[in-house]
Amino acid sequence: ENMVLMRALRDMNVPKFIFEDVPLFLGLIDDLFPGLECPRVQLASLKNAVDNQLAEGGFKILYDQVDKVIQLYETMQTRHTTMMVGPTGGGKTTVLGTLQRSQGEMGMPTKLFIMNAKAQTVNELYGVLDIVTREWADGMLSNIFRDMTKTLSPGKETEKRYVVFDGDVDAVWVENMNSVMDDNKLLTLPNGERMRVTDHVKLLFETGNLNYASPATVSRCGIVFVDPKNLGWE
Repeated sequence: ENMVLMRALRDMNVPKFIFEDVPLFLGLIDDLFPGLECPRVQLASLKNAVDNQLAEGGFKILYDQVDKVIQLYETMQTRHTTMMVGPTGGGKTTVLGTLQRSQGEMGMPTKLFIMNAKAQTVNELYGVLDIVTREWADGMLSNIFRDMTKTLSPGKETEKRYVVFDGDVDAVWVENMNSVMDDNKLLTLPNGERMRVTDHVKLLFETGNLNYASPATVSRCGIVFVDPKNLGWE
């Protein structure tokens, strides 16, 4: 029981810490569970696929980079909404792309729908209902969301679909996503239409920081912090 508890505490919290805080947290874990040795368990099939994809992409295979891909995978297994946070140069896009290709190698083809939510107005993102004519105009996200949440066709039962919000997270547009990110898993549009997040759909936020995100938004998501210091310079 102690080992299970220790692994749960470590594996669910380490991904969200910055580089300097990881040794402090591991020290606290050692104090809580003195003398208990529990090496990090990495999924063998996923680790091999990640190693293969990094090698094919011409990347150096670093333990921290491989582990970050596995951390992202594990976080997405427990949450349907995940935030990848970290400054430019940390490898966020590389980690996500590697996970996509690795899952494909493991028989789980993965489609990414990448968009910048700040590139258009909120009405263009979610859609708008004309108050005079009552005519509904679909937004970009509502259109993508409707296609993504359709039932998978026969022969594609293992397919994964991720919508990736690449850019700043702020209350102007993300507050409308709160009902999607919590356990309701419902996107409610201005015209009253409701779309439920299905099991094969996940939401990902790729952002440099969370300076403008509210606690209500952050608390609904799994967090993976990708720190450039993990890569080092040679």
